[in-house]
Amino acid sequence: MMEPSRQILWNVGSHSFLNACSAVAAASLLAGFSMRVSAWLRGKKGGETGGTAPRLRAALKALCVQNGMMRTPLYLVMHRCASYGMALLFAGSLLVALEMHLGLHLLQGSAYLAFTLAMDCAGIAVLVGAGFAAYLRYVKKPERLESGFGDAMLLIMLGALALSGFLVKGLRIVATSDHWAAWSPVGYSAAAALGRTMDTGQATKLHQLAWYGHAALAFTFIALVPWTKLLHLLSVPLSIFLSAPRGKEALLPRLSATPAAGSITLADCSRKQLVEADACIECGRCRKLCSIYQEDIPYAPINLMANLRMLSHRGDWDSPLVDGAIHGDALWSCTACRSCEERCPMEGEHAAGIIGIRRGEVESGRAPEFAAARFARHQVSLAAATDHPTLPDSASDVHIWPGCKESEADQSTTVNSVLNLMKKAGLTATVLEPPSCCGAPMRQLGNEELFRQHARANIDYLKAIPGATIITCCPHCFSTLKHGYLSLGADINVLHHSQQLAGLLSEGRLSPAKNMPLKAAFHDPCFLGRHNGEYDSPRKLIRSIEGLAPLEMKHSRKKSLCCGSGGGTVPQEVAAANGRKWIRQALKEGVEAVVTGCPYCRENLAAASREEAKGNPLIIADIAEILDSGGLS
Repeated sequence: MMEPSRQILWNVGSHSFLNACSAVAAASLLAGFSMRVSAWLRGKKGGETGGTAPRLRAALKALCVQNGMMRTPLYLVMHRCASYGMALLFAGSLLVALEMHLGLHLLQGSAYLAFTLAMDCAGIAVLVGAGFAAYLRYVKKPERLESGFGDAMLLIMLGALALSGFLVKGLRIVATSDHWAAWSPVGYSAAAALGRTMDTGQATKLHQLAWYGHAALAFTFIALVPWTKLLHLLSVPLSIFLSAPRGKEALLPRLSATPAAGSITLADCSRKQLVEADACIECGRCRKLCSIYQEDIPYAPINLMANLRMLSHRGDWDSPLVDGAIHGDALWSCTACRSCEERCPMEGEHAAGIIGIRRGEVESGRAPEFAAARFARHQVSLAAATDHPTLPDSASDVHIWPGCKESEADQSTTVNSVLNLMKKAGLTATVLEPPSCCGAPMRQLGNEELFRQHARANIDYLKAIPGATIITCCPHCFSTLKHGYLSLGADINVLHHSQQLAGLLSEGRLSPAKNMPLKAAFHDPCFLGRHNGEYDSPRKLIRSIEGLAPLEMKHSRKKSLCCGSGGGTVPQEVAAANGRKWIRQALKEGVEAVVTGCPYCRENLAAASREEAKGNPLIIADIAEILDSGGLS
């Protein structure tokens, strides 16, 4: 019995057509990738942290495993089917090319049988992936998903590639009565159907026509890679490679001796931003929980990516970014909540990019009125505080950083509750009197120099208590002190108050009490959760209270909705719209009490509750207030 194999280029003869197609496809790939890479290299270098090897591993993992790209198992299967199937088909084509051009005999015997079965499986995988993607985009039609003509054409081409491949194989089996046809189950099935309508002569003629069509389609698909969304095959792994490690503060600029300049035109953007623009496949996830994307501001990072890509492809390097890449209202409405970044399959750093554009506007003297007024107030308060410096008490077990909100007389309940709980735990605690605001709002608004002035004054103040444990009730202060101040040389140990209280509970220095019959949900502050990965400590405290029924809302933890305040850095109407959205969701899910760990969240959600809950507003309280009022004794 003869050895399993098949003739390369059977019924085609010369490989001149393949050579011509290969040359055209190679030229298209070279031209397209050269244009994109040269554009990316025009961006500013820098910003990457964490070392080359870990970032390379992260990029390769994303490319091969794809877990972070898809949010649900079904979507992950869809994407893997399409991508793995195409990769396998491409590898099979390379094997055939090696046999054809180098005279190798790779596809003989059992290797050929395994090869032909694998190609059928790959084709089926591509059909499944493309079919489900088409159903998702054009039947189910989720609001977040962008589905244009280009998307439809790529899916049609994917499906046509797989189907035409099966057609070619089926016609060859009919024409040659292939002894090994059973190892190509799909091709064999196609041959069984085709054999009922044609003889071997007809099959031979149709095979040649179908083969040329299939080959032309395959090379066209390859040639289109750098000119369509298929470019994400390169740009997504590259974007991940250029990203900061997840779990770190992602607000640019990275703290260094010399502050980075802001972004005014496309030429001011970083390489990472330019790669992101090409990597964006318009999946719309960034829009789903975006604090900008409100009724009056229908804008999201997806628009920023599309506009940056348009400017980059047109070569408009001197075009202003404001109202060219991002609408002015949207620019100043971002709360830096990072919901877009957490959900982005390419690990985009959208908040960082937006803050970079704000920085450019501030440096150019174009800050909006509300931001300029805030800068002026903080400049005056900083000057007054540094004229009359105070020194912290170094004898305490813990030092409490009050934050701007908790320094106000009518907002000090959380700090007082923390002091009471420290006393119950047998610790001495002192409320610090730093010379100024931590500077987080200034940095988020793009005034990097003013932030650094605040930071330098506060770090000088903290030098009197080196190595001290500092507790703060404000996630914005917590994130700034933990990342920003430590990067600038501060010698401190920073904890959010929920972390400190959870630790004392574990040590048995605080005891859970009873009798709080409420359905309570914890609202995850963005700068505690998405910025710093702390979700468990507050929940541990809530679960310790007998009688309190914890509810995990649909949008919680990484999927939490931003309250809209963003540390008070956004226009009031934007904050109010976000707060109302959160309260409506809480009421829908049966929440009676909202527990949070941020003074801005508490203030904004309380105002929204009074408006949305009408005459029966929800209880809005900080975790420390709940514990101090009877939750812990």
